[in-house]
Amino acid sequence: MYQSRVLQQDLINMLPEACIAEIFRHLENSKDRESCASVCWRWADILVSQQPDFWSPFSVHQAVHRCLHLSDVDDAKLVEAVVGIHSRGVVTDLDLHNGPREAVFAGGPQLTDTAIRFVTTACRNLKSVCLVNCLSLTNKAAWIIASNCPALENLVILQSSISDDGLSQVAKQCRNLKSLRIEGSLSITEASLKALVQDARRLESLALGSYPQIREDAILTLLMNQPYLDKLELKGMMAGESHWIGARQSSALNRHFRLFRQLSSLILVKCPGLQDLGMLKFARIQFRMLRHLVIDDCRVTDRGLIWLVGDAMNPMKLKTIKLARFQFYTAAAAMKVISFVCETIESIILDSCDFGIMTPLHLDGAVARWCPKLRVLRMEHCEKIMYLFLSWVDKACRGLKEIRLIGSPAPVDDHGIAGRLSSILHRNRIAKIEMRSLEALQELILDECPKISGNFTVFLRAHCPNLIKLGLNRVQINDGDIKSLMVAGFEHLEELNLMGCPLITKNVLRILATSSLPKLRRVNLSDCPNVMQETIDSYGRYCGWEIEN
Repeated sequence: MYQSRVLQQDLINMLPEACIAEIFRHLENSKDRESCASVCWRWADILVSQQPDFWSPFSVHQAVHRCLHLSDVDDAKLVEAVVGIHSRGVVTDLDLHNGPREAVFAGGPQLTDTAIRFVTTACRNLKSVCLVNCLSLTNKAAWIIASNCPALENLVILQSSISDDGLSQVAKQCRNLKSLRIEGSLSITEASLKALVQDARRLESLALGSYPQIREDAILTLLMNQPYLDKLELKGMMAGESHWIGARQSSALNRHFRLFRQLSSLILVKCPGLQDLGMLKFARIQFRMLRHLVIDDCRVTDRGLIWLVGDAMNPMKLKTIKLARFQFYTAAAAMKVISFVCETIESIILDSCDFGIMTPLHLDGAVARWCPKLRVLRMEHCEKIMYLFLSWVDKACRGLKEIRLIGSPAPVDDHGIAGRLSSILHRNRIAKIEMRSLEALQELILDECPKISGNFTVFLRAHCPNLIKLGLNRVQINDGDIKSLMVAGFEHLEELNLMGCPLITKNVLRILATSSLPKLRRVNLSDCPNVMQETIDSYGRYCGWEIEN
């Protein structure tokens, strides 16, 4: 008779919560409790609401971590992780990452707003929340975070449905917010920037991406009203041109003059509406504390850049400048920009820049300003000006520690890049200083240079003895060149990259094994068709190297 009775499917949930909790208390294995938590939200709430001493003596003490980090997360996975944390009060960082957009649309388990409510209710002391590719979250998630995380200092939301309304609530309720990064939400407009100006008064770092509808005017207004902003990063912004009236702009800038000296890092990537006139407006803000500048694929030219960095009344003490896909009208303009920051610059990175039709054959001595602090020079696919820049290095730099050259304009022989580098060492009046300079080099990357051989290998061997990393990827270098290079050995060399070198054979491993390379740990021979796996395995075991093939 008992077996024939029809029972309700969810009979256990007819019990009071205290009874259900008592049943769960007798689960000695914490993994069992985590599994129970993923059954339904009621069980999850019951389990997470119990104090740590409730589980004694059945539970085993667990190590406590301040960061809850999960990848490919859905509701059930997050609930299990939260229930498994013994002391949730110490958790301060929440980091949830999901896969690409396609995985969400495939119909699999997803992370929902309810799960965000659950984790932020359980972990009440969160200071940092990072949500990446959580496309199932709605604007409600932002409201939940704003309500449950009053101590929040850092918020990152990439690819979600957050809107102006949700971001405004975060700005209002999270008064300690210092860092904000929002990208990929179609519902963010200039209203969000107004909310940040009004309520997020302690904001120090702001990164916005893929909001072309936000124009230059709104960005300038934000800068004028955020006195503590230290870093500003804009990607895919300012599709439209500014409509500010010059007099109105100047008046506003003058009223807020003293608020503009905090910004130290400005990153502008793919901002098609930002042109030279916009840089003039930025220049009027007078970023005297600016130390790091990145301009990548914008419509700014050397004219706008000179307006920004060339104000003699308010000199800028830049340490790092990176220009990618940047338009210089002439090579001389590029050198002029460097001359404005030559006394403080430490790192120069140029990537795929255009230097006009005409390139001078010789460096103008008037612009070859001394750069006493330059340590890093990276040039990628800037063929027209590479030789000229090395001529400038020859005259103006003495303390380089890293050189990266990718895409040489001509074969690297004594009449090209190699000749210029050699002259840095061998010209009589600066040979001693330059030798000390290049002896300090620890990393040298010469990827994709068409030919490095002969005298250039002798140059490397003689004048760069302290190299730790040497990159010769996709270079027409052969075993004989490597043998010549390694005659005296490299006492400090730890990594040698020869990826994609078609002339290298299996003999190169024998050459390296018999050379004086006491610290060599890693050799990259990927895409070298003449090096067999059997040889790699043999020398890897014999020498203890990590050989990538």
